[in-house]
Amino acid sequence: MKNYMTLVIALFMTLGYTASSPVLAHFDNEQIIQTAEEKNDKKKEENSIYRNEIFLKYQATELGIDTDDKDVDTLAKEIRRAKMEEAAKKLGIDPEGKDPKELGKEMHQAIVLQKAEELGIETEEKDPKTLAKEVQKRILNEKAEELGIETKGKDLKQLKKDVMKEMIQLEADKVGVETEGKDYKEIMEEIHVHKLFLSAEQLGIDTKDKEAQQILEEIIIHHAEKAKELKLFPFEEEKGNLHKSFLH
Repeated sequence: MKNYMTLVIALFMTLGYTASSPVLAHFDNEQIIQTAEEKNDKKKEENSIYRNEIFLKYQATELGIDTDDKDVDTLAKEIRRAKMEEAAKKLGIDPEGKDPKELGKEMHQAIVLQKAEELGIETEEKDPKTLAKEVQKRILNEKAEELGIETKGKDLKQLKKDVMKEMIQLEADKVGVETEGKDYKEIMEEIHVHKLFLSAEQLGIDTKDKEAQQILEEIIIHHAEKAKELKLFPFEEEKGNLHKSFLH
């Protein structure tokens, strides 16, 4: 399942969702959790704002998920599934009875075909892998050009790495997060924390001596509707469609 969750995350990264978008974070949370477990880094995992029980219960309720007697892990898993099913339905895919791997594969193939048509790439007599690679190459080159990244002499793996890095750097620069010596999940967590404080300021919340978790809970409990209305983090308006993708 991990490979296809990585694939779906990559699908949202370019020409659609920004690196710090809340929806992406719901999917990316699984990768962060798995990495944390592999490194035995439980403390960081538990302190993530996306592991906050109040926030998870709020999201679950919004999605029609029963929250009674469910722990954080169960809620996070059910929210991820619901988000994935929403995305699948927007692609015209019936998610009923499909495991994450199967559903992720179908979503990937549907997005590849859609992007190929949008880009004017011939799809007939091409196997899914070949078509995906061709579409990915076109998207990466276009995105690299947009970001001012040199493409000459780079294979797809390196180009994707450079594009992802630059996208994350741009997100970090917007909110003043230093990236030197930090890995992806550390940078993203700091971006989210900075956005929380910015949201709190706009909502008139006193942030003095408060941790990110406390601020998040105050936003959810007392200011959720206002935050949604103003499209503040963690309720930012998503940019682009689920279809627009990085095509891993």
